[in-house]
Amino acid sequence: MNLDWLSQYTVTVLILIVTTVGLALLLHLQMGLAGIGNFGIVGFYGVGMYGFGMFLKHMPWPEAWAGASGGIEPLLPFLISLAFGTVVAGLAGLLVGWLVVSLDADGILLGTLGFATIVYGLSQTNRDWTGGAEGMGITVYPYALGSQKRNALLWLLITAVVVALILYYVIRIHRSPYGRLLIATGQNEALARSLGKHTFRAKLLMFATGSAGMGLLGAMYAVMLQYIRPVELLITVTLAAMVGLVVGGQARAWGAVVGVILVGVLFELVFMVWIPFPLSWRKANLPVIRQMLYGATLILVLMSRPLGILGRMRRDKTVRRHGRA
Repeated sequence: MNLDWLSQYTVTVLILIVTTVGLALLLHLQMGLAGIGNFGIVGFYGVGMYGFGMFLKHMPWPEAWAGASGGIEPLLPFLISLAFGTVVAGLAGLLVGWLVVSLDADGILLGTLGFATIVYGLSQTNRDWTGGAEGMGITVYPYALGSQKRNALLWLLITAVVVALILYYVIRIHRSPYGRLLIATGQNEALARSLGKHTFRAKLLMFATGSAGMGLLGAMYAVMLQYIRPVELLITVTLAAMVGLVVGGQARAWGAVVGVILVGVLFELVFMVWIPFPLSWRKANLPVIRQMLYGATLILVLMSRPLGILGRMRRDKTVRRHGRA
């Protein structure tokens, strides 16, 4: 198939948008259901990214496993490293969550933001393991389809499947007793606790699970990058997921999908790809302007439509279903 009409950069942006949809879905579980305002998304994303890269690069793999052949990364070390990045991000979420989820909203925001700042600092200073400010090359794809664009397109499909599974998990959570506990905790934790519910444990489990998912998405995005640098851990990652979720509606599972697609297509494709800005602007000015636009969009949506495009959570069908049961 002729893919000349599709640029490599556009494929990269599409992978970024799909990844951001996944991050926003996980943030929906934490913030939209459990009331945990995680402002450190990029921290857990970065832990997964660097955990994957460092494990793949520095682990003394058996000789039968190590060494790419024909530009293809050996599959078993690749999958083990993906799992390692996911688990480490989940453990980081467990630790950070244990420290912050019992705090008030401001404390949670500051604590998670502080964690993201620590991860960014470590990525720059630990040169032997992370490559420091220059970054580190990590891997190629575990397959070869003949061209970089075709490889990236297949990785876009794989990423989309993973995000679709996250969406399915989110929908299942909405319809489960655990999901109802999270909703009750997010709306009135004191009342839920007075009824004998273990709200701290429920919030901590959701925070750790969501953080592990963010780490997996960070590791998968690192595969597409093939070269990890601290610049990938800027606040833009958190802003993109949070703005998309707020625009779509943080109380609705599909709000993350709708909001991120709208915001991503506008800011990442239209603004960054399709508008013919000068090349000098693309390297210096546009990334900064994009961050400003994300912030302005978040403020405007919160002022004009705080419940987002899809509005408040719809529990009527779920309630009727369980009422009949």
